[in-house]
Amino acid sequence: MTLTITFIKLGTNSEGGVLGELTLLDNATVVKRSTAFSGGRSFNPLDDGHYRMRLDIRGGEDTNEANTDGTLKPFYGIQQVSRDVQDHQGTHWDMQVEWGTIRARLNPTAGAPDHGDYIHGKHRARDYTHGCICDRSEVILDHLWNLTSPPAAIDVFVSGGANVDLESVIRKNVGKKLESIEKTKQAGPKK
Repeated sequence: MTLTITFIKLGTNSEGGVLGELTLLDNATVVKRSTAFSGGRSFNPLDDGHYRMRLDIRGGEDTNEANTDGTLKPFYGIQQVSRDVQDHQGTHWDMQVEWGTIRARLNPTAGAPDHGDYIHGKHRARDYTHGCICDRSEVILDHLWNLTSPPAAIDVFVSGGANVDLESVIRKNVGKKLESIEKTKQAGPKK
């Protein structure tokens, strides 16, 4: 068994996120396939490239740790996500809103920058991410989690960015940044 995942960017969705096809392969045989998205609104999609997903680092819901801003602390393998995670101040957070019930870290290879991206589900209705790949169905993640003898790691290949008009997505980001700079200039220096 030689598992790989591909995410091929095909277009954009209504949120300005990159829409694509997420496929789990065993050699050349399709095991599972799903539609997924990445980025959108003011967030860039996941860069084209090669990533490693560690299946030998496994965490149940008891491994979830919340930051005080309601974000989930990093986990470098595949992890189940809890609906109720308490931070050290006692605040409870529903982590499935943004992450769904499972997530798997996309560890960059060959010295590429690590932006902390994952493949994950999502319960929030909006179709954008902060750069991760969202597969609402979680069909691939569920399959990987339930393998009786998973490999230590699998390769994930992200491609197709050259075929999608990413300038329209990036232009939105640049426009918002420039707008913010202009507002700061008009407000003058802080006193």
